[in-house]
Amino acid sequence: MTPRRRNRPQLVYCDERDRIYEHPSLEPAFRSGTRFVPVDPAELIELPFGSHILSLPGRRPVARRKRTDAFECIPDDDAGVPIVAAASFLSSGFLRTFLPGYTVTADAPTLPLWAYAGVAIVDGEYAVPAMRIDEDPRSDPELHLDDAALTRAQRSLAQRLPDNRLVRQLAHCSTEYRCLCARNFFLGRFEAPVPTTPACNAACVGCLSLQEDSGFCHSQDRLDFSPTPEEIAEVILHHFSRVPDGVASFGQGCEGEPLLRARDLSRAIELVRAHTARGTINLNTNGSLPDRIPDLRAAGLDSIRISLNSPTERYYNRYVRSSSFSFSDMRRSVETALGCGLFVSLNLFFLPGFTDMESEVDSLFAFLRDHPVHMIQTRNLNIDPDLYWAAIGVEETNAIGIRTLCATLRERHPAIRLGYYNPPREKFGFSN
Repeated sequence: MTPRRRNRPQLVYCDERDRIYEHPSLEPAFRSGTRFVPVDPAELIELPFGSHILSLPGRRPVARRKRTDAFECIPDDDAGVPIVAAASFLSSGFLRTFLPGYTVTADAPTLPLWAYAGVAIVDGEYAVPAMRIDEDPRSDPELHLDDAALTRAQRSLAQRLPDNRLVRQLAHCSTEYRCLCARNFFLGRFEAPVPTTPACNAACVGCLSLQEDSGFCHSQDRLDFSPTPEEIAEVILHHFSRVPDGVASFGQGCEGEPLLRARDLSRAIELVRAHTARGTINLNTNGSLPDRIPDLRAAGLDSIRISLNSPTERYYNRYVRSSSFSFSDMRRSVETALGCGLFVSLNLFFLPGFTDMESEVDSLFAFLRDHPVHMIQTRNLNIDPDLYWAAIGVEETNAIGIRTLCATLRERHPAIRLGYYNPPREKFGFSN
């Protein structure tokens, strides 16, 4: 994707029936945290294939006046008809660099769990503030257009493993939620998701699979059963038998915390490793139970990805909202995993204007100094930005910019890769 550098960007907005328009004379503003910023055309790329344009109910677009450089809320169009702000939602592998610019009305609902990015029109085409952060194609939408092939693969595996409940769960996820990882499993490529755990020991503000009394819906239903070690091993073995350099990952968006089932997962890994040394077994986790990691490693776990919204303790604890673990447990899990010889990734949730705040950047580099992980997965945080801001009580400082943050990470920590996906062990860069 090459940056757009030609004509000035135009404001994109929606009417209250979700129809999309471009304003002929107004330039949009974006947001960095709570602050409005002008649109730099050099920040924009063409809207990636498979991305979406969203309307934002209860939010009015903000424009930048060319003559004065002032930011102004635009409540209605030239005919006096009320309008709402627009946003983009980027396809996988792309990291947003700015939020959409809008103001919030008094009766605005909380936004659903999407990662909202700015959007503009440049030369008649949608353009977004974003960068491709991982060239791995595994979740590129153009690879996932053949629904007929998916249906055939689902039927074939259902006949082969008719009693495996996990296969049925993945079939549900691949169709009902169009989970690209689940689709890859059936189509025999890349990374297989392996959800295993209904329970969780956190109550994250942005939990994708469970929201109680939050005022907005979760994105997908949580797994409602506990597959046996044998069911788990069957799924992983099937994937590894078909996929060179395949990856199988515990800890998906449709489940709770897999470390709560560490004993069963260890048994499943042992069953897999009794049959094959192929493939990479990965654990996505909140890192709440560090003492359970060595047993998983001994069973044959290859890599671990530990999620955090912030390397700052108070922001982390306010987001996770757990009564049973805290920031120190997560940090000890990173230390334990590194000590065990696992490939260790941080699943760092990025929010423009927060993650790149000077204070957060300082906190991140201090964390990396003490915990030299192998990878940072730069994931867009799926949440209403204003909800997040209020929930964790952000003390806003100046932001350096997402692009600058990524460039600084690469400069200061060249051994730490930035990306989006769990790599196979053939690409770890070391033997574990």
